[in-house]
Amino acid sequence: MLVLATFFFDFIIIEKMRIFKLITRILVAVTFIVSAIMKLTSIDSFEIYIYSFGFLKLNVAYLFARFVISAELLLGFMLLINLFYKKVAYISIAMLFGFIGFLLFLLLNKNSEHCHCFGDYIPLTHTFSIFKNIVLIALLFISLPKTEWKMKFRFIVLPILAIISLAIPLVVSPPDSFSLSSYASKVSYNETLLNNYIAENNYSEGNKVLCFYGTSCRFCKMAAKKMTVIADGTDNPDIINYVFWGKPDKIQLFYSETNSTVFDHKILDAKPFLDITEGKMPLIVLIKDGVVVKKYGYRSIVDQEIIDFLNNVE
Repeated sequence: MLVLATFFFDFIIIEKMRIFKLITRILVAVTFIVSAIMKLTSIDSFEIYIYSFGFLKLNVAYLFARFVISAELLLGFMLLINLFYKKVAYISIAMLFGFIGFLLFLLLNKNSEHCHCFGDYIPLTHTFSIFKNIVLIALLFISLPKTEWKMKFRFIVLPILAIISLAIPLVVSPPDSFSLSSYASKVSYNETLLNNYIAENNYSEGNKVLCFYGTSCRFCKMAAKKMTVIADGTDNPDIINYVFWGKPDKIQLFYSETNSTVFDHKILDAKPFLDITEGKMPLIVLIKDGVVVKKYGYRSIVDQEIIDFLNNVE
């Protein structure tokens, strides 16, 4: 009887541990998948965040942002269905340690912008993000099985999951660089009014970059972040000028919210601003000796073209 009771007790303990491991595995998997989905649904901010470090060209930053999302989706899916679990768990742990190292780098460099772990939806401090990653690492170690369950057809399931994970970000939100000509064709302005503004404000000699922003416009703020990265390291960032529509007291807030360079700027009343831009913003134009040679909206910005223009001032 005692032996039977002991066996039953051991069985309960083992079963509870198995359920606990299952719950921890699912919890980590869901965290990865939710994190990826939140990044994807706020992809504009996430890709600009990656670009803001200045290590990647803009079109590469678009792809890298989606690769991060795909990696999180793939790891989450594989953890969820227990596919190659030990290998995936160790890869996930290594990735989380990499994230911790990145967050420590941000802390040391006093970069206060949240890391977009959960997109724009849940802004976490760097310290809390590090704690979150440590908890996930602990859960992954706890969930490791003694023996790995081998799914039938696992070598077929893996490439299918990989293709799905890579395709989701590209299909749901294709990089702007994939449709650049389409976005560029939609950029418009009132040519006569803009030419008059250029002449009246002494922009008729040499190279100038004019950026028309609304102080409360979300895409204008992200365009300002792009322009800050573009301007860093170029030879003549001082030829960049901002033209704002909005209340003067909102301009400093615009700069602080975007953590962007404070360029020379002017303020236009709403009507002349909207007449020039035809109600579309941001509008960025490259001007050579008073003539507009390039025009961009938010999604049609080509960073290398603007860099070359800034570096080639006669």
